[in-house]
Amino acid sequence: MRYCFRVSRGSRDGRAYRPSLHSRTALGPNSFPKGLMRMKVLKLTPFFHHPDAESWPAAYDSVGGMQVQTWRQAVWLAKEGIHQHVMTIGFPGLPKVRQLHPLLWVERTLLPMPRIRSEFSGLIGLTQSWGVATLTALLQKGRKHDFDIVHTHLDGQIPALLVACLAPRLLRRPLILTVHCSRLAVYTPHSWLDMLQHRLARWLERKAVGTAFAVVALTQRTASQLTRDACHVEIVPDVVDTTQFAPPTQESVTAFRKHHNLRRQTVGFVGRIAKEKGWQHLIPLAQSLREQECELLIVGDGTQRDRLRDAIGKAGLQDWVTVTGFIPNHEVPLAMAACRLIVMPSAYEEFGGVSIEALAIGVPVVAFAVGGLKEILRGITPDLLIAPEDTPALIARVKAVLAGHHSQSIDPARLRAYVEQRFAPSAMGARILNLYRLALINSTKPVRP
Repeated sequence: MRYCFRVSRGSRDGRAYRPSLHSRTALGPNSFPKGLMRMKVLKLTPFFHHPDAESWPAAYDSVGGMQVQTWRQAVWLAKEGIHQHVMTIGFPGLPKVRQLHPLLWVERTLLPMPRIRSEFSGLIGLTQSWGVATLTALLQKGRKHDFDIVHTHLDGQIPALLVACLAPRLLRRPLILTVHCSRLAVYTPHSWLDMLQHRLARWLERKAVGTAFAVVALTQRTASQLTRDACHVEIVPDVVDTTQFAPPTQESVTAFRKHHNLRRQTVGFVGRIAKEKGWQHLIPLAQSLREQECELLIVGDGTQRDRLRDAIGKAGLQDWVTVTGFIPNHEVPLAMAACRLIVMPSAYEEFGGVSIEALAIGVPVVAFAVGGLKEILRGITPDLLIAPEDTPALIARVKAVLAGHHSQSIDPARLRAYVEQRFAPSAMGARILNLYRLALINSTKPVRP
């Protein structure tokens, strides 16, 4: 028998409702047969972080929240004894298959394709190539595989949605679905072609959600939308490794600033250089900062990098804006600590993982009140949330923080404690592990002895 349970609309804290059959006690590690701990999970995700890469071609979609979060979760689960095989895009130069952990294998899955660039999506047909290659590989596997569970990660694009709908049928295994960007709740089309595809994508998302044994949403807002079609919705926000994202030593921060020629008080932006991340708002912000002898640090790469550099040049801001391009994930804490504050002028965000990384280091975030950023910052620094697209208000709030206002609410120790209490990997990973166990119990596949 398969038991369905949904997000409780009356829940005060927005957490998923569970009937007594699946209470927290019933979901404890000792409540499941030992054989369930030796499960093997197939992870299907177009985007996945590659921690061993020292560079990352922007055409293959620069590092973002989905890449980092899928990687962090996979590593945590591997350390808990879950064998995982990841099928993802990757990029040239990476091995076809490599082992990141004794129980974690990552496979590049991509058909040969022409290199036709797009400033909105990197290479045209990139996710389509991954989707076709992935489904072809799964079709060849058929029933000749040893996976117990399929875990698909959605980015809102049609190829990933099709994979989520078809993979559990091809492999005859239960599906866990994580929605990193929901077409139904958050996504905003950013081109005329995207607008034409939006209705189909929304329909496919409903189908995928209805197919899944359980759906993982990052925020209460998205969970409330998905519960209409899902059997079970679990709210599992993004996490941050507070060991890695901790206040660095002053010596290392000084060295980072010297390496990037940062000489003044600095405001930072960390993320992909793409339209939806709102880089256009950074130009008037930098112009305003110049008047106060402050500079702007932009950390990241993306398909609209050339547009950004052209805008910086036209505004005469070359001496006031530093663009690092891609930097390895282990250097991001240094970049954030080198800044007085981080800005996030996004058009939309499913979650906004950069915000919890900055808070973990003790650096405040000034952001547009969109998506998950509203839920995150409302609980710690609500005064630093700005109405979407209000550039003058964003600039004014940045100046207020630089002037020393909001000093009590942005105390570094307070910011870090907030993250440690709410976004710890162990608590969130345990929820995913429990979903795997429930899916396997409810599947028709016999438990391994």
